[in-house]
Amino acid sequence: MDLKELNAFLHLCQSKHFATTADAMYLSPSTLSRLIQRLEQEIGEPLFIRDNRKVELTPAGIKTREFAASTLNEWQHLQQELKDKSQQLSGKLRIFCTVTAAYEFLPQLIDKFSSEHPLVDLQIITGDAAKALSMIESEEVDIAIAALKEGQSSKYYFQSLSEVPLKIIGPNDNSELAIECQKQEIDWSKLPFVMPESGPIRHKFEKWLKAMAIKPNIYASVSGHEALVSMVALGCGVSIAPELVIQTSPVQNKIAVLQPNINPDPFDLGVCCLKNKKSEETVAAFLLSARTATEPSS
Repeated sequence: MDLKELNAFLHLCQSKHFATTADAMYLSPSTLSRLIQRLEQEIGEPLFIRDNRKVELTPAGIKTREFAASTLNEWQHLQQELKDKSQQLSGKLRIFCTVTAAYEFLPQLIDKFSSEHPLVDLQIITGDAAKALSMIESEEVDIAIAALKEGQSSKYYFQSLSEVPLKIIGPNDNSELAIECQKQEIDWSKLPFVMPESGPIRHKFEKWLKAMAIKPNIYASVSGHEALVSMVALGCGVSIAPELVIQTSPVQNKIAVLQPNINPDPFDLGVCCLKNKKSEETVAAFLLSARTATEPSS
C-alpha cells in the first residue's frame, strides 16, 4: 500500500460513496474499486460492506482506518519536522461543524487563519452537531466547532467562541397546538414534543424538562438542529433549538419562541480537539488564530 491508496481509503471511509471519493481523488470509479480490492487482498479481510447506495466499514475496515490515519499523520509529522522552521506552515486541517456554524463562525476564523497560513489546505465537513465529538475521537477530523456536555472535558481541549442561547419553540399557525402554545399558562402535559436524538442539546433539553417537572409526550426524535426547527414548523410538536439556528432558518416565520417559567441553559460553543492533538502545528496554529480572531478589539 502507498500514501495515495491510504488517502483514497480514508476519504472513502468518510464519504461512504465510491463515486464521491473517486471524483474527489481524481480517480475513475473502476480504478478506486481496484485500489480498495488491492488493499483488501493485502490485508486479507474485506474492509467495506457494499450495497447499491453506500458502503459501511467492517471491523477490519475500522482498524485499517485507524492505521491509515496514524500512518498519514506520522508521515505529515515527518515532513513537517524535515522542513526548514522558517518556511510557512503547510499541510491539511480538517474541520467539522454544523451548517449554521459554517455560516456564522467559520468565515471569520478561516479568513484570519488562511491569511496567516495560506499553504494549509482546509477541509470543511458539515453535519449534525451530535456527531462532532465522535468525529474528533475517531480522528476523522482534527477540529470541530462543538459544545461539550458536563463531564466530557477529560479527553478534549475546548476553547470557547460564544455562549449560544437555547429557546423553546412551537408552531406559529392556527392549529390547536399553536393555540395551546399561545396561552399565558401553557399546559405542557398536553403538548407533543420533538426530542433531539443525541448530543449536548438533548442533554440541555432533558435538564430543562426535569426543571419544569414535565414528563414529555414524545412525538419523534430527530438529529440535527435544523431538523428540529423544521419539525416544529410542520406542527409536529414543541422542541428546543439554538437561537442562531432559529434566526437563520428559512421557516423562521412559522416558528414561535415560547416563554416558559424556566429558560433552558445556554451552551458554550467553541473550538474543540483531542488534547493530544492540540500541540500539532496546524491545530495549534488554528487555535491561536481562533483565539485572536474572537478577542474583543481594544
